[in-house]
Amino acid sequence: MPHSSRKKRNPVSAQKRLEVTDDDGWTHVTSGSNVRRVVRTTKARSDREANMVDETELVLSPAEAPARLTFEELEAQYRGYKERWVQSETWQKLRVELDQRIHDQETETLSQDLNVDGIVCIGLGSPSGFLRDGWVDRRAVSLYQLAALETIKDVFTSSFLPLLKKHTDIQLRLSPPSLHLLCKGANRSSSFPIYAQDPVFNNLDRELLESLGMTVVNTPVGFERVTSKTLLFCPGAERKHLDMLLPSNPKLVLGGPLENTESSIIQAYVEKTDSSILVSFSAQEHAFWKMRLYHLAQVKA
Repeated sequence: MPHSSRKKRNPVSAQKRLEVTDDDGWTHVTSGSNVRRVVRTTKARSDREANMVDETELVLSPAEAPARLTFEELEAQYRGYKERWVQSETWQKLRVELDQRIHDQETETLSQDLNVDGIVCIGLGSPSGFLRDGWVDRRAVSLYQLAALETIKDVFTSSFLPLLKKHTDIQLRLSPPSLHLLCKGANRSSSFPIYAQDPVFNNLDRELLESLGMTVVNTPVGFERVTSKTLLFCPGAERKHLDMLLPSNPKLVLGGPLENTESSIIQAYVEKTDSSILVSFSAQEHAFWKMRLYHLAQVKA
């Protein structure tokens, strides 16, 4: 019997993960289903900078959530992740350290500028979006990190906002965005000002974060909110963005590790801080892998 010249169709293989860099420099791991390919014209970074080079880039879209996932189901999932986070030794130890930082600034506030007046989260990832046939379930990582973000917010809300409301002179030293949010919440349950930015947020993610009292912003608003009075939570920050954010000397940074990045800007910030590594989180080790809390003790001239 003669052999057919047609090639046999290969069986469908699992999708491979892609590392995608979006317009703002963020690198994300995703499947091919939620990215689109576009052609851009950029300047070559070489001696031929005057010449224009066409490059094909992958532009990240909001993460794809399961088709039948509802907000109520996502909210229920999140409550389970938060419960495990709150009961963990990782959070118990981190809370003790945050309480100490807040106590330190309470004793200094009446005579000095406010140390922390808001929280900015950069690179959280999508709590609802998924990577089909991926090797790592990023939803779990993002949900645990979101739980950490909310509990940190709650610590500052319960421990520090009463002091701010009691002393009007302190309010005068708040940054305008933080003062606006503080006044906005004066007649209801107040929340420490917190902004979250990530281009992969989809509508479900936004609804979930906003239900937790967080303000979801588009790039570059989150970057612009970082000041010397910020607690910066940056679980997914790339070196490019750290180089841009850390010169603002945020008072606290939760992320990293920032050591050995081969960046003089990041190293300069590290040298002005004290830091402690988070206790390993046994429920999902990757969620806080080698993450540290950095405290800017003093800005050196």
